[in-house]
Amino acid sequence: MKNKPKILLTGAGGNTGQVIAAELQKRGIPFVVMTHSESNKARFQKQGMEVVSGDFDIPETLELALSDIEKAYLVCTPDEKLVARETAFIAAAKRARVRHLIMCSAYLSGENAESENLRSHGLIEKAVRESGMDYTIIRPVGFMQTFTLFVWDMVQKANAISLAAGDGGMALIDVRDVAAVGVKVLTEPGHAGKVYDLTGPESLTMYRQAEILSKVLGRKIYYIPSTEAQMEQVMKVLGVPETPSEHVQKVFKMQREHRIEMVLPTLQELGIQPTPYEQFARDYVSGITQGGNSFPAPDTLFIRLFNAFGVFMVRMQVNQTKRREARNAGA
Repeated sequence: MKNKPKILLTGAGGNTGQVIAAELQKRGIPFVVMTHSESNKARFQKQGMEVVSGDFDIPETLELALSDIEKAYLVCTPDEKLVARETAFIAAAKRARVRHLIMCSAYLSGENAESENLRSHGLIEKAVRESGMDYTIIRPVGFMQTFTLFVWDMVQKANAISLAAGDGGMALIDVRDVAAVGVKVLTEPGHAGKVYDLTGPESLTMYRQAEILSKVLGRKIYYIPSTEAQMEQVMKVLGVPETPSEHVQKVFKMQREHRIEMVLPTLQELGIQPTPYEQFARDYVSGITQGGNSFPAPDTLFIRLFNAFGVFMVRMQVNQTKRREARNAGA
């Protein structure tokens, strides 16, 4: 390949990767995206991107994809194959003499962390540190896009958010802000050996998020807390794999226990103005930002019936809440 770019992106069709790719294109910075999918290859090429073949599950393809690359952005679907795939990529990058590896990890990750997903990220981070390459680790908290998309159908059909978050808060972050950090690290010096823990600018309860969505949508949105068992059943029916499902449930447990309400200044320290949830919501409604779903639900009759039943039940709870509010107002 002549004049091969020195930056390689994995996950260019995913949450952070697609935003990084778009920003690099906007700036005219050459890069190449790695994929093993012919459909993705065609889609990326149609978008004007240069593509190289590489498959996380076939390690011998990775070194060739990484040939002559100086900086690589590493992100994978957070399922049970995460450790095997990302450590294979790290080993291939070392053999290919990649100078700087940028890894998208997860907030609160570590070898002794609370969920399998976070422990997996901890093991991968250890492999990155021990690789001998320059590295930067980016650890974002939950994405605004992901958490909003997960409840959006309920918001639209039942005017409600229903999650097992209790009254705890979390400083969700806009995917675009995470991508802005990725672009900085890929295009600027001074980030080697750094670990960036990233949160959004405000810790919001689901009650507060519902208030913000009410303002943005121009109609009352309610927060109806669900139980841990209900959340587990929803994840199971929607076909979310065991590892990410367990992680999401642990995150909501930490939220219910008020253990992930911290707001960090990392974005501001990097010169990035964090996106408030209200601005994100307005952009989401207008279609400026989308994405967020790593595991789309299968489109089957059973799933449609399950969703319809869930909407019906939440509507009943919303009506009960309205009646209770009316009684309290008249008291």
